[in-house]
Amino acid sequence: AAPLLSTVSTYFDLGIGLACAAFVLLALACTTYVVFPPKFFRITCGLMLLVLCRIKMTSGLSYFYTANAQCLPHGPQFSYTFYITLTGIVGSVIHLVAVMLYQTFLSSWKYRPALIFSMVVGSLATVVDLIIILRWNVAMGIPDKVFFLLGNATFENLTNILHAIPMSAISAKIAPPGMESAVFAYSVGIGTFCFMVSNLLGSAIIGWSGMKTVGEDCNFDNLPHLILVFQILVPVLVGVPATLFIPNVEQTEPIIDWEKERWYEARSDGEGSDRRFESEGGGDEEGLDFRVEPHLL
Repeated sequence: AAPLLSTVSTYFDLGIGLACAAFVLLALACTTYVVFPPKFFRITCGLMLLVLCRIKMTSGLSYFYTANAQCLPHGPQFSYTFYITLTGIVGSVIHLVAVMLYQTFLSSWKYRPALIFSMVVGSLATVVDLIIILRWNVAMGIPDKVFFLLGNATFENLTNILHAIPMSAISAKIAPPGMESAVFAYSVGIGTFCFMVSNLLGSAIIGWSGMKTVGEDCNFDNLPHLILVFQILVPVLVGVPATLFIPNVEQTEPIIDWEKERWYEARSDGEGSDRRFESEGGGDEEGLDFRVEPHLL
């Protein structure tokens, strides 16, 4: 679905691409509802909302930071070498730091507060972009490159990892025993598709906002409003309530009791017959295996 969505959005119409994405998301939700237990379905819906609400204005920000003097006379005017190289190098270091911070401080939290913390901190980190766009850092005497290094290049990567770790852990722990690989791949695939849709939605919003990002008469007037609404308010107003779909349990505890969800049945005629057999003294006979195995109801 992802390659088809990219092709439609690039070569035909972005609106059609988003409509196709909405159809695929609805189909995935319906499939999850039919195939898996209700608790699995609720958790998957929560994970989908947590990813979809993180709408990024990355393309607009990239053009703003790298716009030349003809396009944006009073902008940061970063070179592509500085912007791409610095972000990549700092991001690699911050990823390691983020993993260590999460393991030290957040690994003992329950899933719900850990996700809420990452959503709120991620939204607040976007304020750094707003300050640079509105040129407040220049008014305070802080150069763009220094403020970008201490702000966007650091906190953007930090909050992304703090958010991704519990999301990945939940996707792994909701997989039923005996089907871990298939169900984990299914959950991660849904998350990856939602991430692509959120980026596509961000590009569509920038295109529909009337911003002009290239040429000699660039217009970034709407960029601060878009960041305020879609990168600060939407993640908080949608993402925080979406955590209610996630069980508020310790990260070391199981999320779904698969035996309680009736995904297991005895291999023999039934549990009652097994107990009757054991009561008759035949439970120790060799060659008989009454272990349970997973199967879809």
